[in-house]
Amino acid sequence: MRLTVAASVGAKIISVACTLAQVPLALHALGAEAYGLWITLMSVLVMLNFVDFGLGVGMQKAMATAFGADDLPRLRQAFNSGVLALAVLGLLALAIGVPLALFLDWGSFLKIHDAALRPLARPALAITVAAFALGLPFNAVPRLAMATQRGWLQAIWIAVFSFASLAIVAYAAAAHWGFLPFLTLTAMLPAAQGMAFWRQLRRALGWSRWDFSLLPRAEWRALAGDSLLFAVPQVGLAFVQAAPPLALSLAAGPLAATAFNLLQRLFSPVTQGQLMFLTPLWPAVTEAHVRGDTAWVRRAFRQSLLVALGCAFALVLLTWQSGLLLRWWVGDSATPPASTLAWLTCGWFAAQVAWQPFMYLLVAVGRLRVLAAWSLAGVVLCLAGIIGALSLHAGASGVLAAAVAGLALGGLPGLAAATRHALPSPVASRPGPSA
Repeated sequence: MRLTVAASVGAKIISVACTLAQVPLALHALGAEAYGLWITLMSVLVMLNFVDFGLGVGMQKAMATAFGADDLPRLRQAFNSGVLALAVLGLLALAIGVPLALFLDWGSFLKIHDAALRPLARPALAITVAAFALGLPFNAVPRLAMATQRGWLQAIWIAVFSFASLAIVAYAAAAHWGFLPFLTLTAMLPAAQGMAFWRQLRRALGWSRWDFSLLPRAEWRALAGDSLLFAVPQVGLAFVQAAPPLALSLAAGPLAATAFNLLQRLFSPVTQGQLMFLTPLWPAVTEAHVRGDTAWVRRAFRQSLLVALGCAFALVLLTWQSGLLLRWWVGDSATPPASTLAWLTCGWFAAQVAWQPFMYLLVAVGRLRVLAAWSLAGVVLCLAGIIGALSLHAGASGVLAAAVAGLALGGLPGLAAATRHALPSPVASRPGPSA
């Protein structure tokens, strides 16, 4: 685990640095409104990549179990079964999403004011859906890496493609690319990364020949059952990731999404830092829980709470100085968000930071049903708030305030209570995982 954590930290630092460097380049190349549309569409892509109905988590659990039992044939069957299911989902998304993208008036729906940009909304959304469908089966590859304790390989590819993304944005800005070529290449990068990572991981695991064997029917049902249990919180997390730019675009146009995204990028070192800590931690907590090492589980959870508290404090500091930092960072390329919107954005990300320790602990100890229930409550209340604010024409700040209230009040108290009941009593036990 230590190697994975160290590699993830390095990769995330590189990724965040490259992302921060991209923003002023993309703003200058596209302009504020086109940049806002690009961010909105990339948020939709992120949301779609999360929505695999829990298959990623289900197959990772099955693969980790097989790997821990040294059952390498079963490990490969679990991977193949997951890839097949993800490919079917991708094809369904392509069949449904592309016609919807091409035949609806998305330019008016997203309140695009630029006459040259408005007709590009339809093909841009179709490109986004196609990029998702192409890349979805490769979402299984990082799951395989984590299940086989090779997460550090994923970190290497994240770093490599972060540099590649920065190079593409820089070249596109210098060559004055149009909006659609810019979107196409940046949206296809995740699929290219997944393909390259898969080729390396096959060699690392010694999978030299093609093997398309699948799990037996009974085990496939178990994988599907675990996946469906996690589908609700996963869809909720996807919604949380993508809702603000899309909702702000619907409320006030892409310029509002640009203002939100500037703060989102400014906060990214903090939010990514928390995920760097938690992502490799929860498989280790699962291992400790299975072994009965309750003291290690409780200690890991306390550490995750302290990390969340530190992250929330960092978000407040960044918001306080956001005007100065944004002027230094992007100059006059975009208008900084108003103070109210800035603090609401801080609240949005602070609520997510607060959710994470409880969600990861409940996943690690197998309390998926209660996690699904409280995550659904938070997401439903958040969605209801956004829809209500949009219907009342509350503006960007009103929409974001409703989203923050729903996310914080709808799920957080229940998740905290469920975690308190799920934490095992402290007893003497064997040492937890250290690798």
